[in-house]
Amino acid sequence: MKAVKVVKEEDYSEAAYVDSQYEYLLKNKDKGITLEELRRKHSGEV
Repeated sequence: MKAVKVVKEEDYSEAAYVDSQYEYLLKNKDKGITLEELRRKHSGEV
């Protein structure tokens, strides 16, 4: 019987998205932008 190695591929796209939001908020903290405002801006709602 052969041993089978199972490799789970992880999706880092959500983590990368969260990281990008965090970096944006840090860079623009002097403007007082909230996470909710950033989400609205990203989704096209203004």
